[in-house]
Amino acid sequence: MMWKISTKMGAIAWAFAAFCVVASVFAQDEGQAAGQAGEQAAEGGQGPAAADKVFTSLFKFKRARGVVEVRRPDDERWEAAVEGRYYPLGSSVRTRPEAGASAKVEVAFGAECLLLAEGAVEFATRPVEIGENSRTVELRSGRIDLDLPQTLKDGLFFVAAPYFTCSDMSGKSWFVYNPTGDGDETRVCCKTGTMTLNGRHYKIARMTAANQVCIRSTADDLFSWIRWEDGASKVVLSRGTVVDKNFETGEVKDVEAKPLEFGLLPGNAVKIFRRRAPVGGNMVVAVMTFDAAGEIQNRYVFAEGRSNVNSGELVVKQVAVTDEAKNAANEKSAESAVATAAPEAGVDEPVAAKPVKREVEAPAPEPAPEPAPEEEAKPAKKDENAEPPAQEGQKPAKPADKGAKKPLPALGDDMDDL
Repeated sequence: MMWKISTKMGAIAWAFAAFCVVASVFAQDEGQAAGQAGEQAAEGGQGPAAADKVFTSLFKFKRARGVVEVRRPDDERWEAAVEGRYYPLGSSVRTRPEAGASAKVEVAFGAECLLLAEGAVEFATRPVEIGENSRTVELRSGRIDLDLPQTLKDGLFFVAAPYFTCSDMSGKSWFVYNPTGDGDETRVCCKTGTMTLNGRHYKIARMTAANQVCIRSTADDLFSWIRWEDGASKVVLSRGTVVDKNFETGEVKDVEAKPLEFGLLPGNAVKIFRRRAPVGGNMVVAVMTFDAAGEIQNRYVFAEGRSNVNSGELVVKQVAVTDEAKNAANEKSAESAVATAAPEAGVDEPVAAKPVKREVEAPAPEPAPEPAPEEEAKPAKKDENAEPPAQEGQKPAKPADKGAKKPLPALGDDMDDL
């Protein structure tokens, strides 16, 4: 009896194991078939996969040279990628050179959506919900090149770095992501087509052909440095919230301030500093913009969600002045100062070193003339027609010149007698 039960249990176990193997193979074959069907539909423009899709349900390794490994979702093991095989979204891919040979990989998300990488590279694909028709590639390290249709609709393909995301992509582009000791550095180049770059407190609304930018971020996302390297575009910078008052109804509310649009030319840069306030916990943000010469163009500070903590623009643009113009202006200013301080010719007038505040608004008094020298100090020149001095007991003689006038008193000496 026991032998019969044991035999039956063994048969059941063997049948279950065989079923699992068959189911696994069937599921893999179904996945490969679904990927091939989606690819054929996308290429031929027929079937539900081609209705508004340019992607297959799985991604495929069109080429895998050197050491190319893949890690499936919910699996910690890395396995060798097989050329021509489909893998589920959510998988990670890495390549590494071996024995001096460079690894190359070409991944197809659809008939015309390709990702190419060479050398030491690591990236991941993001899983999608059922019915979602978009694809996202996450940067990990190294360089990847994308070749997408020029007519790809907005919102279908994304490239994500830890602190920014590129969206609305079309055409050819490349990305170089390098982790650093305290954060990361990413270079983004739009070779053809367009894309939009969205970061915290900033947005490059439209990158077009030959546009290139370098972005650095710290690991805590408290600092962002944006340097434009090629082409021309503009960056839209957040300015916090401000108070808006409706003068008709008297309603007062906080609204988003009009963002700052800063033109991007090669060498222009933006620095964004962030810090969590110790009281209240709001994020305080300081933004500075610089031209290619390193001169600051804009600077302001605000706190997220606090209209009462917003400095507004703190830098007033000044007209650029050359060194020659500065020297000429300084010489002209010096000459003007000397001319103002020097007395006019023929006028003996002292120059005041500092302005003196006068209680009575009146013209400044002229300096008193020098007093006539006394006869005792300096003997006067004898006049032949002058009468001799009077003797004792005699009255003094009248002056010979009756028309002589007395000297005027100094202005200001006898102001009380006037």
